[in-house]
Amino acid sequence: MNFNKNTLFVGKFIHHFEQLLSTNVYATELVSKNKPSEGTVISASNQTAGRGQYDSIWESSANQNLTLSIILYPTFLLPKHQFWLSQAIALGVRDFIAQYIDKKVLIKWPNDIYIENKKVAGILIQNSISGYTITNSVIGIGININQSEFGFEGNRKATSLFLETNTIRKLEVMRYELCWYIETRYLQLKRNHIHQIQSDYMDVLYQYKERKEYELPTGERFLGMIVGISPNGQLVIDKEEHLLKFNIKGVRFL
Repeated sequence: MNFNKNTLFVGKFIHHFEQLLSTNVYATELVSKNKPSEGTVISASNQTAGRGQYDSIWESSANQNLTLSIILYPTFLLPKHQFWLSQAIALGVRDFIAQYIDKKVLIKWPNDIYIENKKVAGILIQNSISGYTITNSVIGIGININQSEFGFEGNRKATSLFLETNTIRKLEVMRYELCWYIETRYLQLKRNHIHQIQSDYMDVLYQYKERKEYELPTGERFLGMIVGISPNGQLVIDKEEHLLKFNIKGVRFL
């Protein structure tokens, strides 16, 4: 266990493992057995069964990337405002990556992080809800740091900080830095600076106000333009002057 003096609570306690099936699964089990301190981090050098949104595969080579989960207790948020947490966390990860690179670092709705047109990080948030309260959140984060090759066909658009900057970086140092950026945005959310978070999110939204081709689950393709995000986090696309709202996996970026 490491102690981090640079944050108030996120990353103060880091449980690091050489190998886990999934940091999110471990963190969820830990929360169910006993209530660890808010900001506790579960980290793994090698995650053998990492998952993204809706059971998509997250490919990550051992000892080359950041794969971790953060335990939070956002009881100040109503369940209907879950997307605010998603926006804050995505901004924290995006801010962390952007400090290392001159290229555009963007958030692809809802919370993938892209360097220009290539994915560099993914986020999986699992919220537990009781009544009108989000009792706890397990924030799974995978960031490609030093990986140089991506063999899985679904990750053809994947990249890493190494591929973008040709620099090998120390994962332990970066883990602490990531915690600081996550905490900064989480505290912004906790202080109810919602409008700032939403504004910052739209400023770095991938393909915002650009006419692009999208695909529906039926296979139908259409030209449209992202014009906003609904209050509950749906993606709003203008298709021939008709506003369409999509949930996650309801539309595919081409």
